[in-house]
Amino acid sequence: MKKKQKMLVALMIGCISFLLLPTTSLAAGTQENQEPIMMAYYRTWRDVTMPSDANSNLPDKNVTSMLDLPKELDIVSVFHYVKPGTDQQKYWDTLKNTYVPELHARGTKLVRTIDISELLKVPAQNGKKQTTADYEKYAEELLATYVTPWNLDGLDVDMETNLTAEQIEVATGVFKALSTKLGPQSATGKLLIYDTNQTNHALFKKVAPYCDYLFLQAYGGSIARLDRTWESYKESITPQQFLPGISFPEEQDHNKWDDTIEPYETSRAYSYAMWNPKDGAKGGMFVYGVDRDGKKFGDDTISKTDFSWTKRLMKSMGKTVE
Repeated sequence: MKKKQKMLVALMIGCISFLLLPTTSLAAGTQENQEPIMMAYYRTWRDVTMPSDANSNLPDKNVTSMLDLPKELDIVSVFHYVKPGTDQQKYWDTLKNTYVPELHARGTKLVRTIDISELLKVPAQNGKKQTTADYEKYAEELLATYVTPWNLDGLDVDMETNLTAEQIEVATGVFKALSTKLGPQSATGKLLIYDTNQTNHALFKKVAPYCDYLFLQAYGGSIARLDRTWESYKESITPQQFLPGISFPEEQDHNKWDDTIEPYETSRAYSYAMWNPKDGAKGGMFVYGVDRDGKKFGDDTISKTDFSWTKRLMKSMGKTVE
């Protein structure tokens, strides 16, 4: 074989070998040095289209619309609960016809948050153990129930409990089935998010490849705790998939997290915005109860917000905010 031919063959072999090397996959849309993500949990029962007693006994009327949200938000969760019997149709119609189109035009994605228990209700056609077909059928039903009717951009699964080995197996089967439609393996641009208040655990270790992001409910925590929690996750995800979050004080709240106490520069929220894993830049952060931005613990009034905390957090992370 001539020298040039040998060099060409060697080069081709080298390229093929490089392509076959194992890689750590990044979430859909996550890349090194990207602008950090800001996500907000939006409580639907406080939307202006909802009755004020949808999930409350307070007298104040609802005043906030999803259109009021900062346009720089990357992801918004449709975080939903209302009391049985609540007339909620106006909200869902407005979500579909007004909120989703407008937020999409801004470049904001919307996901529906569901509890992990929703992934454990997979019926078995043979009455014994769920099959791949059972999981696939159930995943389609989840999408048809929570995502497709409103043209949402994915699911956020809230995991705050301990599961049995059998439940872990079922939940894993559903995540895998969902991964063909949502998440980094789907190539659809649709999101599959895992949010939890726990360190790394058995279920997440199994489903991490199917998830775009891990959202950590780090309410009331410390930087030292963030460091320890990240250490538990670092073998499952990249830093760019890890997003810690804070909570604004809800009305009639029993949880005094104290994440957003002025002055801003000494607050827990600010320290989270500035924190990064030692292994690289975090993916961003999230805020829960964004309609309560600026409220103090014990303030049960319902009023408009200018989202000043959310905007300052975005700026602190390096996001461009008008």
